[in-house]
Amino acid sequence: MRRLLTFWNLLGLVLFTLGALVYWQSQGWRASSALPLPSEEASAASSLPVLLYLPNPPQGLLKETRTLELAPGDTPENKVLAAWAEALQAPKPRALYRLGKLFVVDLPADFALGLDASQEALRLYSLAYTLLSTFPQAQEVRFLVEGEPKPGLAHLDLSQPFRLP
Repeated sequence: MRRLLTFWNLLGLVLFTLGALVYWQSQGWRASSALPLPSEEASAASSLPVLLYLPNPPQGLLKETRTLELAPGDTPENKVLAAWAEALQAPKPRALYRLGKLFVVDLPADFALGLDASQEALRLYSLAYTLLSTFPQAQEVRFLVEGEPKPGLAHLDLSQPFRLP
């Protein structure tokens, strides 16, 4: 029968005991049962200041400042699109994509239905300026119609991006 109390076995037992003691004394042994409270920054991030550009036909565009409250599942972009569509009583754009410093907005086919050229231009510029002023990291807005790039909507050229003046 072999010897059990060799130098290497005793050294291993001492190291194992030392490691167990260190683990026992560390915070890893006890798990905290308290949940962390939300920070002040998280609650401050739930509001979004929005600068809406609303069509005012004789004069052009009228600026209106609003503060939107973001629910836990809301994205700022979708919340701004919904607020813009509600303020104008216009069809809500289908989607909004962020590509670096470019916003791509997918419009429904009936977006300019029943509008003349000036009303259509005011509606598109209103949406573009609202997005660009609310999200300053973006520099231009491009529009798609039903998910496809089109040269124009009804009266307005969509081949060039929209930028703030």
